[in-house]
Amino acid sequence: MAQSVPPGDIATQPGTKIVFNAPYDDKHTYHIKVTNSSARRIGWAFKTTNMKRLGVDPGSGVLDPKENVLIAVSCDAFAYGQEDVNNDRVTIEWTNTPDGAAKQFRREWFQGDGMFTRQLFVDMAQSVPPGDIATQPGTKIVFNAPYDDKHTYHIKVTNSSARRIGWAFKTTNMKRLGVDPAAGVLDPKENALIAVSCDAFAYGQEDTNNDRITIEWTNTPDGAAKQFRREWFQGDGMVRRKNLPIEYNP
Repeated sequence: MAQSVPPGDIATQPGTKIVFNAPYDDKHTYHIKVTNSSARRIGWAFKTTNMKRLGVDPGSGVLDPKENVLIAVSCDAFAYGQEDVNNDRVTIEWTNTPDGAAKQFRREWFQGDGMFTRQLFVDMAQSVPPGDIATQPGTKIVFNAPYDDKHTYHIKVTNSSARRIGWAFKTTNMKRLGVDPAAGVLDPKENALIAVSCDAFAYGQEDTNNDRITIEWTNTPDGAAKQFRREWFQGDGMVRRKNLPIEYNP
């Protein structure tokens, strides 16, 4: 009879809470990342304190050592201020899988004593709009002739706000215009130097009237790692944008 080996640690991003931003007239879905930080395969399962309002998909699974999974946590529409949200939370339970077990979740793994739990509190917060950024140049980018070769100029982007932001660039002409890096994260008052390039083209023979680049930015979730995530722009958080027209000087 061997002593039970306790499960190792897991990591969740965000680490301590999930924030759902107002308004709550529609369903919200955000994502959390769960990583098995231990040296053994684990089985994991989520529970919620409010099954009517909160959902988790997938609700359970198996992770090999150092493997991770992205979990969708949803909040259905509800009357904020009229319903009790103080006890809302999701809980993840995990345990080592039996030696030799297939990589297929089994509920009976959780009926013994070798199990750990971690709670993530759910915070129903009013949405905080992103603060300002500054770009240099501030209103447009000018490429000078001739256009027989590729041009590369630089713009400086500064996070003027008091919160960490995620940012991403778009262009109206991906064939001609490029941005590198195209996305990233900036702490308050931090800046980044961005290379904006224009490939060679036949000036006067191609339409350039709509050429521009657009920077979008949003506050990063509380507790999120300083690593850009596209899903920050796909939820209900507020996203701001700034257009920088491209001017071609003949």
